[in-house]
Amino acid sequence: MPKNKLTLAQVDWTNEGVPFSKQYQDIYFSVENGLAEVEHNFINGNNILQRFASLKQATSFRIAETGFGSGLNFLRAAEIWLEAASDNCELHFISFEMHPMSKADLVQAHGYLPKTRNSLQQLASELVDNYPLILPGWHDVYLANRRIRLSLWFGDVLQGMPDLDASPGTKVDAWFLDGFAPSKNPAMWQASLFQQMARLSHDQTTFATFTAAGEVRRGLEKVGFKVEKGPGFGRKRERCFGHLQQLRPHSLKAPWFSRPVPVVGENADAVVVGAGLAGAAVAYRLAKAGYKVTVLEAEDSVASLASGNQAGTLHPLVTADWNIRSRWYLQGFETTLDVLQPWLDENKTMGDLTGLLELEVDEKVRSRNQQAIARVGLPKEFVSPVSQQQASEILGCEVSTSAMFFPRGGWLYPKAVVEKCLDNESIQLYCGQKVSNIELMTENSDKSWLVKTQSTDYHAKIVVIATGSLDSELNTRLGLPIRPVKGQVTHLKQSDQACKLKKAVTHAGYSVSHSSGAVSGASFEAPDMSLEMSLSSQQENLKMAKDALPNWLNDSDKTEISGRVAFRPTTPDHLPIVGPVADPQWVEQAYLSQSHTHAVYRYPEQKYLPGLFISNGHGPRGLLSVFIAAESILADIQGISMPQPLSLYHASHPLRFTIRGWRNAKQDA
Repeated sequence: MPKNKLTLAQVDWTNEGVPFSKQYQDIYFSVENGLAEVEHNFINGNNILQRFASLKQATSFRIAETGFGSGLNFLRAAEIWLEAASDNCELHFISFEMHPMSKADLVQAHGYLPKTRNSLQQLASELVDNYPLILPGWHDVYLANRRIRLSLWFGDVLQGMPDLDASPGTKVDAWFLDGFAPSKNPAMWQASLFQQMARLSHDQTTFATFTAAGEVRRGLEKVGFKVEKGPGFGRKRERCFGHLQQLRPHSLKAPWFSRPVPVVGENADAVVVGAGLAGAAVAYRLAKAGYKVTVLEAEDSVASLASGNQAGTLHPLVTADWNIRSRWYLQGFETTLDVLQPWLDENKTMGDLTGLLELEVDEKVRSRNQQAIARVGLPKEFVSPVSQQQASEILGCEVSTSAMFFPRGGWLYPKAVVEKCLDNESIQLYCGQKVSNIELMTENSDKSWLVKTQSTDYHAKIVVIATGSLDSELNTRLGLPIRPVKGQVTHLKQSDQACKLKKAVTHAGYSVSHSSGAVSGASFEAPDMSLEMSLSSQQENLKMAKDALPNWLNDSDKTEISGRVAFRPTTPDHLPIVGPVADPQWVEQAYLSQSHTHAVYRYPEQKYLPGLFISNGHGPRGLLSVFIAAESILADIQGISMPQPLSLYHASHPLRFTIRGWRNAKQDA
């Protein structure tokens, strides 16, 4: 992540309406004709039009750019994509920006675009509408009915670029080397930039740039690019362009977390074990991608365990230093919103994502929030501090302390989300089917899985385990350190509330008013594994609510209280377990039986059990994590670009606990 708080672009404007950077004392694009400059330098320099038009069906094209700026390069490339490429192809445009423009400056910069270019104007409007939160790290934006994926890194390009995956099939096809001139922005044009370009390129990768500075040409040539010079645009005398002509080996920094071999074949049907949030999200994403999916649920109905509460809250995780958990869950939050907000808008699921209050119930929470604001910078579109009085007005009930307001947070009814995910003609759901065994069938070349229940055998090339916390036998067999943590929520009637909460609120627990009543909780009762609901835990839930919301409930001393018991699947590092399952014998042979002190390049890449994946350990933040987990699993199945950078992919990898123990020399002798 960026080492320092993001600084927005400081922009002036020329008489022609062209943005001018105060930080770099340079224009963003030519005052003569910015679009013609893009065409000359980057589109023609990379032969973009012809390459888009000649793409095979159902393929993707990956462009990486240094310096997003006003998005002009992106918009022109996207416009050509929609004109020239097949409908079932995807443009993945990756861009790095040290100083993002504010949305207002972006809109003003787009005022430069010709009014007669309707397609360009529409793309610009869609970009502004979906412009990501200005927070450090990676953000994905999908445009043009998902024909275009824009991945934006906000921060130093030299920190962001090493976080990109370079697996086969995900390499960059064309580079737009933009940013400001080497004389104005020497910190970017470093040897490490060119080295990362070479790592991320294949033998047909091209590049183009507006500059022909000697240090740029020499840096590119040194890492294997052939560099040619041509006439520059306007007042610039020369530019350069070329292609990678010499591939060089690059070792992985974490070979034990390398990506699996894609699952191929015409009969690549899938079995998903578990019909809670995690399993339903995976099934939905696979079905949407064209797979036929069988979902097996051990209980008699869906969402019967941890996903069955009346309401679950949704808001990003704020930490003082914007650590890896904050970044992981921010991407999860953005992915969940991308899926669920349209469903809410169309009344296809139940909930409210128009705001959530997080009460600062103790000094630890208040200090964390203050540090995050000072050290990270939290845009008001993401979260805003509010006083006790403001929080009370937002909530419609008195609160006991100041708060943070998340304008896109809120609550959802998890079971309704599960049911909407599974409502697909490509999904077959079977309840009452507890899986007793999963066996890899190696008699034939396709290596399919046999999934056995008490009554039926199922066959599939892809199996995803999403069973939550209580299937200890299966979790142990797969080496998953899942710890079930008991929790109880309290159900309340309309008459129990002196005032209805206008928004979801979190405190020491959480409270939500909904159409038929309210829910409040939740207790943490490890190591208790009893299914019994205790009165003391229910009363503790009510005490948490009363301390935070003193006038919300009419009577908090009831002796007859309804509620629900569930078990959260938690992990030691509070991140979910997502991804492919490694071959345990290979892990023992290649890593655990070897010295942990060798140089990384001496270890082989990971070997996985083909087609076997996990989505588990989502804990109390499942609504934040299950949809990004499903996207990650699909990307591994298909061998396409990941929805996450390497650091976040590694952070939730199923083998991470084993590898950490070995690398730290903590394995038993």
